[in-house]
Amino acid sequence: KEDNLKLAALFIDLGKLGIPPEILRKTGKLSKAEYNIIKHHPEFAKEILRATGNFGEIGDWILYHHERFDGKGSQMLEGEKIPLASRLIAVADTYSALVMDRSYKAAMDYDEAVSELRFVCGTQLDEELVNIFCEIPKNKVDACLFDAQNKMEVFKVPL
Repeated sequence: KEDNLKLAALFIDLGKLGIPPEILRKTGKLSKAEYNIIKHHPEFAKEILRATGNFGEIGDWILYHHERFDGKGSQMLEGEKIPLASRLIAVADTYSALVMDRSYKAAMDYDEAVSELRFVCGTQLDEELVNIFCEIPKNKVDACLFDAQNKMEVFKVPL
């Protein structure tokens, strides 16, 4: 399962291949229509993976990685009904979104990002998993982030 979790974490944005590039590169706030398109990227990823015939479980984890712990996500799953792998990916994905520069926002520092994670735990994210994540030493989190950024640079993956 650990290898599948790693693959799912790598493929979470695969569905963005189905999003028009002008939406992905937009520097300002997305319109409601643009947001409605981009929020379907987990479904697109699941479909792409399903077409390969090899990634059923991973596709489900990706599909649910934007579900909210309070049940207010697009699939309306809540709490522990959301697969554990999806909840784990959601914490890591949220952290990376907070600390990486994006075309539409500046990066937060570690302390700001951890504060934001704690603010949304119990509603957006699983509180127990956020608490575990926040216990990881900052230098280890920074090393993982640095490694991910270097890999994205090598492959020219846009943030």
